[in-house]
Amino acid sequence: MYFEEMDIDERTKKALRKRGFSQATDVQERSIPFAMKGDVIVQAKTGSGKTLSFLIPIFEGIEGKGNEALILVPTRELAQQVEREARSIAKEYGFRTIAIYGGVSMDNQIKNLPASIIVGTPGRVMDLMRRGHLDLSGIKFLVLDEADRMLDMGFIDDIRWIISKANRNRRTLLYSATMPPEIIRLAKRYMRNPERIFLSKDEKAPEKIKQYYVEVSKGDKLKKLVTLLNEEKGKYLIFLNTKTGVQYLARRLREAGFPAREIHGDMRQASRTRVMDDFKAGKVNILIATDVASRGIDVQGITHVVNYDVPRYPKDYVHRIGRTGRMDANGKAITFVTPDDMEFLWRIEDYLGRKIKRIEIENGIVEEKEDYRSRADEFGMLTFEFYLARPAGEWEIVREAEKHGISEEGIGMIDLQGSRGRMKVHYRYADKIANVPIFEEVRLA
Repeated sequence: MYFEEMDIDERTKKALRKRGFSQATDVQERSIPFAMKGDVIVQAKTGSGKTLSFLIPIFEGIEGKGNEALILVPTRELAQQVEREARSIAKEYGFRTIAIYGGVSMDNQIKNLPASIIVGTPGRVMDLMRRGHLDLSGIKFLVLDEADRMLDMGFIDDIRWIISKANRNRRTLLYSATMPPEIIRLAKRYMRNPERIFLSKDEKAPEKIKQYYVEVSKGDKLKKLVTLLNEEKGKYLIFLNTKTGVQYLARRLREAGFPAREIHGDMRQASRTRVMDDFKAGKVNILIATDVASRGIDVQGITHVVNYDVPRYPKDYVHRIGRTGRMDANGKAITFVTPDDMEFLWRIEDYLGRKIKRIEIENGIVEEKEDYRSRADEFGMLTFEFYLARPAGEWEIVREAEKHGISEEGIGMIDLQGSRGRMKVHYRYADKIANVPIFEEVRLA
């Protein structure tokens, strides 16, 4: 169905024409007529066009007076995206929209309330309500977007509290990729005879995503990633399990000539927004992220998702790779698996109910380096274990180390026990220690 054929306000149609939207997706065509009449529960896969399927009914039912619609989302990135979509339609009506989320000052958010459409994360919404700045007693719509992810992130009690304070005569619209029991119980308690629209089974992985894994050693990851980036051009979203890993990989890729950017939970909101805007606009085509920071990322045109680190939970794998192959486009997901990671790969395969195909990637020209600085103690020191190539005392070890570029000030305590021992070395000299010939073997403890 085309939007022009729908029985909706001409101002909405005008806004959609400006954005280049002409034909409704399946979830929009199926759910909009019901959402304009009453409560709905919609289960649809990520990237199917759910946002317009609740925004269009909202604009059909509000008048631009006070707080009329609240849309709860799991992350600030998603709050920003949904609010931008709402604002593009609200301009044609002269209505006010606002995104409210944590990590930034409340002052501007308070100044812009009330607003016809409020898009917010549960924590900040609760905070503003408790402080008396956000009143939901008159809202006409309450939307729970990505309800299963809000459940995963521990927001279920916050959502219950918010719903309990909202107008009982509201319309409630619930959207989720999966329907775990807790979400079903929530719907039964707070919704009135909802229309159930199930367009997908519990999300496993979009069928159009080609999934592969590559067996790697830890030291080969970067080389294989560089080869992939050189051989298959595209828009890449790369996942790691830790913030320090994200920072390290982004720096190493930039050193190798790739304009990579990173996003993680400790970044300021303004910096995160700037990075996401550049990624969406195509100014940068390699984004490196943690799971938490990536929640809510909805960017069209991502061709590759790379799991540089294997996720520890199968659902995180599905969430990650669902960033490509959106709106029925093709996509590719590649997971780097070390021998220690095989158990986690097997769990993912059991969850998916299918085997992931193994592929090979020839090594590139960039050598992996240990990120010594991030592993050092508060004094910048690292502990190395060693075996001596010949008998030697502590002072001879220090002299040999100095000959090979390690300053005496960079050497800390040495604990020598016969032919083996431990010594502390400052991270600035850590890459030199393997070249000291007095050591038959040396490794980071």
